This record gives sequence, C-alpha cells and structure tokens, in this order.
Amino acid sequence: MTTSVDLYLEEHFPDLPSLFGGCQSIPTTRFVNTWADTTLVAAVAKVILVDIYRCLDDKDRGYFRASREKRFGMSLEAVVADPSARLQELRIALQPLRQMLKMQDFIGGEAATYADYCVFGMFMWARACSPVDVLQPDDPIVVWRERLLDAFGGLARSAVCVELPRPATDIVGR
Repeated sequence: MTTSVDLYLEEHFPDLPSLFGGCQSIPTTRFVNTWADTTLVAAVAKVILVDIYRCLDDKDRGYFRASREKRFGMSLEAVVADPSARLQELRIALQPLRQMLKMQDFIGGEAATYADYCVFGMFMWARACSPVDVLQPDDPIVVWRERLLDAFGGLARSAVCVELPRPATDIVGR
C-alpha cells in the first residue's frame, strides 16, 4: 500500500480505531472533505470574511485583505454586503448535510469520523471568528454540532470564541 498524507495514521497505527470508519469509507470521506474545502469554505467565508479580518493582528490584515480581495474579485465589504443573502446561500449549501443528519447521528453513521470533523471545522471557524450563528435554532445540523462541541469532554466548546460588536443593522444571527 502506498502511503499518502491523508492515510499516514491509518497505515502506521493499524491497531488504533480508524479515523475514517474503515477503509471502505475513505473514498466517501475524500468527497466530503473536498465538498467542505470547496463549497463550504467559500460559503462560510462570504458570511464571516470581515469578522475574520477584524480578528487578525494589524500586521496580518494587509496580506489577508489583498489575497482575499484578489480571490473574490471585490472588496471584503462587498463580499459580505448582503448578509441575509450570503447566510441563505450558506444554508442552501448545507442542505446535503441537513438531509443526511435527519437520518443518522453523524456523517460517519453512529459515531463521528474524520468526515464529521472536516465539516465541523467550518462551524468552529465561524464560531471562533464571528458572532453570527450560521444555523437557525431548529436546523437539524444544530444537534450534530452540539454533539461535536461536547465531544472529548467539551474540548471544542471550550475554544475561545470572539464576540465582536456589530452594528444592529448588520446582525444576522447569534
């Protein structure tokens, strides 16, 4: 078997529980990871981009602004200019996850796997950088997110979250 970066732990520690839920789940996990890295990163960024900028050290802001404005082809402020529309776009992008979690507790089935954590990372990113709650309270994804926030003794829940002041007209959630 050829060692690749994503399978290093699987190949070097075969006696430990699989990160993927077994070898048969690796292709599906790669798909979920690709979906998270492409569709979800862009959708979340369009909601919290200015909040991320506000969280950065002054010395990092110039690079962040220049590189993201080049990527999106517009100013950071223009990217997030319609927060309700951007939030709705994200919620639409989450539809496959929402439908899956109506049928099972985790993307990995009965237990969380790497696929769960790569998607959960998008929610932690938003939670850590922005006061906007990207989910509506009755969204089935909320229950899944709460389970993962509580996993490992609440490690994710204990992460520092930025509470940024926002103008009243700019508040979309939380």
